[in-house]
Amino acid sequence: MPIDEKFHAAYRQLETRMRALAESDGDVFLPNPEPIAPVQYVLICMEPSLGWWAKSADEARSRVDAGFRNFLFSPEDFILHFCAQRYLCGTGQRYFITDLSKGAMLVSRAGAARAERYDRWYALLLEELNLCATPDACIVAVGNVVSQQLLRRQFQRPFTRVIHYSGQAGPARRAGIVGHEASFQAFVGSVSLDDLVATAAATLEAAGVPQNIRDEALARLAKSQLTVSRQQLIFNYKRAFEAMRVPVAIT
Repeated sequence: MPIDEKFHAAYRQLETRMRALAESDGDVFLPNPEPIAPVQYVLICMEPSLGWWAKSADEARSRVDAGFRNFLFSPEDFILHFCAQRYLCGTGQRYFITDLSKGAMLVSRAGAARAERYDRWYALLLEELNLCATPDACIVAVGNVVSQQLLRRQFQRPFTRVIHYSGQAGPARRAGIVGHEASFQAFVGSVSLDDLVATAAATLEAAGVPQNIRDEALARLAKSQLTVSRQQLIFNYKRAFEAMRVPVAIT
């Protein structure tokens, strides 16, 4: 599908304002992979983290300038992409992953004054959704924090909460298996690390990420393991996404 130039220009204008707010907060703006047109599914996460891809603000700015983008580096990032592509989107449907606030920061600092920070970003989030989501798009809150903040702000669109993909949410992965043990055992082994690497390669290419950053991300992913915990995460997303999946209209 070719890029809608009018949409692209509007998205770039919105990004400029997001960058300004991130910088006024004292953070580094980390762009998301840009959608090519409004999507049928939007997944809302919390905020970008520093530490694992950049150790300092200066290093982060340098990497962003070189083409580094959000949600395109960790194994869990690519699990989220894989699950959105395999279990959520039907033929011709698209998804977009974003954060409530777009300034990258250390995890140790992210919890400080989070509600106030999200309040500063909320109007831009609404503009982002109005631009990037179709009117009847399915909104997914990734984790309890996002869900609680949307409820606190009396978010007007219906949304569905799913567990966060962070390794710190491991207990939620295990809890989601309870009552579905037989289905999980049947599922184990149906997704391979090669499946994730193939999805990651295609997603990185579609996002226009420079080759050296692609190679770094893919090498990191190839060295990871599809642990039981990560298989639990995929299984949880499979069940949740298939339940909210909207059938593709036949024309």
